[in-house]
Amino acid sequence: MSNAAIALGVAGVAVVGVGLVLANQKAEAEKKVSELAPTAPPGTVQAPNIPTHTTQPSEEQQNATLLQLLSSYRSDLARLQSERLSAEIELQQAEVAGATACEGYAQDPEFTYRCNGFPVCGWNEWWELTGQKTNQTVLGQCKAAVSGVGGLYERTIELRGENNRPRWESLMAIIRQGQAQAQTVAARYQMARQKIASIDAQIAEVQKKISDLNAKGVY
Repeated sequence: MSNAAIALGVAGVAVVGVGLVLANQKAEAEKKVSELAPTAPPGTVQAPNIPTHTTQPSEEQQNATLLQLLSSYRSDLARLQSERLSAEIELQQAEVAGATACEGYAQDPEFTYRCNGFPVCGWNEWWELTGQKTNQTVLGQCKAAVSGVGGLYERTIELRGENNRPRWESLMAIIRQGQAQAQTVAARYQMARQKIASIDAQIAEVQKKISDLNAKGVY
């Protein structure tokens, strides 16, 4: 037998083998969903996530093929991945909003010592509230609290001199507003994290279902 004949024979066997694999995959893909559990009572095995188009959705879902079921799972996976992306955006937005709120919460007053006494300052001296600055330690604690680590406490800022009361009260209003906003954002942040965790669990479940169908030869 010539080498050409042998090669053709081997190629023919390979083609037949591929054809059998494809035929088996097609046969598996065309099985009904109800065949996944042949011993179950009639009408109890359905594919509830498959869209229906008639007035008898239960019958449609019972008669759906495994290929239709796989397509539905893939649609579910794409939807969940989109929802996860949206939840991640919500989380990022909460982080940005939290940073802004914490910036207000972490403000400290800057008092400047003044005197015009002569010859001794002690005869005429006072403190003037000349500005404010960010307390980096408090800022870090606030950002951690927004992300769920620790909590926020009501800050107490000393008032130096009644002459500074109006500006001091304005600063305290900024601090209290920052605290309230940070606490609100912290709740949003936690909700977004919980949503992501829930979606991740659903994605893992759908991916397992897709893998199970792939293992049966349904692609």
